[in-house]
Amino acid sequence: MSEDAPPEMRSLLLTRESRIPTIVAMVVTVVMLTVTMSDFVGDLQETDTFLTSSPSWAISFETQTYVMQAVETLQDDETRNVVFDLSEVTVADGFMIGYIEISITSEEESGISGQCDSVAGDIIENDLTAQWSDPENNLSGQDSSCIPIELDLTVYPNYDGETLTVSAINEYQALLAWTETGWGDGDLSVDLDLDVNAPLGLDPLGMDTDEEITIDVTVVMFKASISLIE
Repeated sequence: MSEDAPPEMRSLLLTRESRIPTIVAMVVTVVMLTVTMSDFVGDLQETDTFLTSSPSWAISFETQTYVMQAVETLQDDETRNVVFDLSEVTVADGFMIGYIEISITSEEESGISGQCDSVAGDIIENDLTAQWSDPENNLSGQDSSCIPIELDLTVYPNYDGETLTVSAINEYQALLAWTETGWGDGDLSVDLDLDVNAPLGLDPLGMDTDEEITIDVTVVMFKASISLIE
């Protein structure tokens, strides 16, 4: 007991009548603290067991495609922007737009000049809701060997079409990442560039001055399905 306590207080605490209630109060306090700590530790153990015993689920994807096409005739040294309205895409119930593939081809294999023209294509970043910084994207391409240019844009986060395994407490939680709406809203904008090539840079008849270019856009959509891994 503190020596600084008033004499009256020390006298009160040292009496038989005061010691018994004090001891009882201390015992009750210790018991309550012990019970509280036991409950807390028990809750932690139950939570840990619950989290570590979450079942595993296999998630696979059913896919559908929607194809759009544009045919443009470009003049030599021309750049043209072509826009595809993705609101025209028919998306079935439960499906999401996963990614977009673009193929750009020229009309002739080697043109009148007997030499392939140089064609370039670029997907232009705009307000289209997509994964513009995804490392799997291929937003620009150029070719002068009569080979189609292939471009790709990932739309839905982390979607690559591959089956995957996740741990979750139930089906709802396991599928939650694959039910986001709003991805793929907007316009797909593609720039085309044409540089007509002639042998030795000469075209005396002026016959090879343009090129017909076809843009095929394939919108890949997916619907996730789930099964419990035993």
